[in-house]
Amino acid sequence: MACIIFSLSILACINYFSYLCSRNITPPTIMAIKTTELIRTSQSWDGAILPDFPNGKPELRITRTDFPVGAKTGWHHHTVVNYGIVQQGELTIVCQDGSEKTFREGEPLVEVVGTIHRGENRGTKPVILNMFYFSEPGQEITIQHPELENEQKAVIPSTVAEERLTPISKEEARIQKLVLAVGKQTLPRRQIVAELGLRQKSRKVFIDNYLKPAQAKGYITYAFPAHPSLPEQAYRLTAKGLDLYVTLTISSQKDKT
Repeated sequence: MACIIFSLSILACINYFSYLCSRNITPPTIMAIKTTELIRTSQSWDGAILPDFPNGKPELRITRTDFPVGAKTGWHHHTVVNYGIVQQGELTIVCQDGSEKTFREGEPLVEVVGTIHRGENRGTKPVILNMFYFSEPGQEITIQHPELENEQKAVIPSTVAEERLTPISKEEARIQKLVLAVGKQTLPRRQIVAELGLRQKSRKVFIDNYLKPAQAKGYITYAFPAHPSLPEQAYRLTAKGLDLYVTLTISSQKDKT
């Protein structure tokens, strides 16, 4: 029975194409499926190396964000790898240090991780942004920084800057070193320890000699203040810490010139 049905199917196809040819009708063309790789990278758009994926059970999230013309997000940072594509319009990503990049319709976007930034629609039509996040179940993927919305960049007179740059003690010198290591980023302890040139096993040295003194003087704070003992806890500079960071950076640039 199966052989008869197959034979009848073949015969029907032959009769169909014979009918088309007898009337000079071109058979319909089947369009080929085309796949285009938009991007392959291990870096975010600013050139920073992306962090490793978590070792636990993964949780994938897909979001769509609509930006009306002239709209912009608040200052925030992401704790996980995320990327996506600008479906419509033009979106400008602005980092807290002033660096920025505009992504146009159809362009892929590999977002910065641990760096405070915001998105702005400076174009003439609404922006539609689709993003994909890779995290662990229940992990907070975006941390808002409302305390930065009204902050103004301080202009420090050179005489004051020079006075503040003179280490009063070894503790002050360590604080300055920590501030420079963190900068305008949000970093986990392991990365800060590496930036300071300490051994990864020197957890107590880092906490007692660097972290606690800087926290006590208001230069650094938790990225997740509600969960201070969180295993994946990260740290960022406060407004006072960012102020000192700017001072140290200006002084360093003057020394080079």
